[in-house]
Amino acid sequence: MRACPAGQPDSFDFKAIASLNKILTMELARCEFVDRRENVIALGPSGTGKPHIALGLGLAACQKGLKVRFTTAAAVRQCLSDQWRSIGSLHELVEAVDERRLQRLQKTLASQDLLIIDELGFVPLSKTGAELLFEIISQRHERGSIVITSNLPFDEWTEVFGSERLTGAILDRLTHHVHILEMNGESYRLRQSRKAKTCSLEHPDNPNWPSASAP
Repeated sequence: MRACPAGQPDSFDFKAIASLNKILTMELARCEFVDRRENVIALGPSGTGKPHIALGLGLAACQKGLKVRFTTAAAVRQCLSDQWRSIGSLHELVEAVDERRLQRLQKTLASQDLLIIDELGFVPLSKTGAELLFEIISQRHERGSIVITSNLPFDEWTEVFGSERLTGAILDRLTHHVHILEMNGESYRLRQSRKAKTCSLEHPDNPNWPSASAP
């Protein structure tokens, strides 16, 4: 988990992702949504720059003196699940210590002005992990902002949380006050790779490049 991310919303190539609302994105970079305790959800396939936008919003919030925490859904799942599994597995004193650690972790995540959770949807959550993430989202509802990036549309989030009931409850809280950033388009990495191959084919050092003496 990182406390203050790097990136700038205005450095994003908005022309590459035509579906992304630039006006809304730059408005969000003013961080007034954090003051209003609203959420932001960026949806789109891999490689369209969702982490860039999320990190940029986080940096803008940091520059305004707000408390920001950046993590991935997989990291939250692993951290919370590891803490939770240890409860009940050792003697009473250790159980109490581990439970306090879990409570401190949840309190830390709940206390941030802005919590950024990247890559929701890449890794399915266990039942325990999904329930603990639900607790964090519930604790922050109308108390603190969340930015979430996901490669899945809302109707596929059940695949992540494993329960329609839990997914519905999470979406109900996240979308109560939310700004949706649609980021549909071709993968930036795929586009750059294709461009690099094209440049390579057109380079004079390419053995297939026609020589100056060629007829």
